[in-house]
Amino acid sequence: MSTVHNFSAGPGALPPAVRHRLMEEFARGSHELPAIVEVSHRGARFLDIAARLQAALRRHLQLPDTHELLLMSGGAQSQFALLPMNLAADARAAYLETGHWSRLAIRQAGSSARIDIAGSSAADGFRSLPGVAPLAPGTAYLHYCGNETANGVQFAAPPVADVPLVADLSSEILSRPYPYEQLGAFYACAQKNLGIAGLTVVVVRRDLLERSPGTLPPFLSYRAWTAQAPMPNTPCSIAWFATLAMLEWLDGEGGVPMVAARNAAKAALLYAALDRSSLYVNDVEPAARSQMNVTFQLRDPAREAAFLAAASAEGFVGLEGHRAIGGLRASLYNAVPLAAVEALVAFLAEFERRS
Repeated sequence: MSTVHNFSAGPGALPPAVRHRLMEEFARGSHELPAIVEVSHRGARFLDIAARLQAALRRHLQLPDTHELLLMSGGAQSQFALLPMNLAADARAAYLETGHWSRLAIRQAGSSARIDIAGSSAADGFRSLPGVAPLAPGTAYLHYCGNETANGVQFAAPPVADVPLVADLSSEILSRPYPYEQLGAFYACAQKNLGIAGLTVVVVRRDLLERSPGTLPPFLSYRAWTAQAPMPNTPCSIAWFATLAMLEWLDGEGGVPMVAARNAAKAALLYAALDRSSLYVNDVEPAARSQMNVTFQLRDPAREAAFLAAASAEGFVGLEGHRAIGGLRASLYNAVPLAAVEALVAFLAEFERRS
């Protein structure tokens, strides 16, 4: 085994250049400047990183001034609870149920708001995407998960509704051009396309911040966070550093349009290999297939252990499906090169030939 190809769903692969910058940061000798994790988050050095990070995120997301950018912690799951607390107090909110993560979001939101399921693909095992049913008067927002990492389904474009759209974009943010400005709010944990765990990007349209109740504890209030931007407490400084490094790497790759073209090519190559196979199967509706997380199974599930062992021996890691779903999965985040997918397609063909 000479090369390792990382298809992990998250934490996902990092570009070699970003890994090198992280290694350099931790490898500083005692006679050099302290590493970023050793300096005050109120000091000039970290404040410079924070300002550059915010500016880079706004530029890549093409955020208008109508939207606030919050750099929070707690992962995407913390937003499952914070969103209804801030944006649907004493109101109802609508959710689309499209897989594992939207189900978790619905479950957590139900503890602090009245929730309507505006559409669900549960009946077909989350192999498609539902339409949006008429929403009840006074609905605060419509929430959707743009890309379901566990189920391998993805919205090609935001759903249409006459209420603010709120999106979990954790596993697809900055993977393709996207109309972020059309969303009332969205959030993304960093460990897919933005770096490493420890940072969650949250964007909220300014007019929606007025919904945040004054009775919320300040640390749970979006409105209070904006007043203390960019950080009310000590952040995970290495995660902020890593995300800035990822965005600078993205600039070097030609920006979002260039990685989007590469991501489309990677997904098309892998789906084509699965579709022409008699051993592997992807049962997601073609129109709903994810470009980020390609789920598949062996027609004989009993052979999956042998497949994973053979894949590991050849340097392919992270191909196990989500523990709640099973099966197999290849995650094709921005940092996964086309050459890795080409190698995987060749391995799939060779394993099938030997079977």
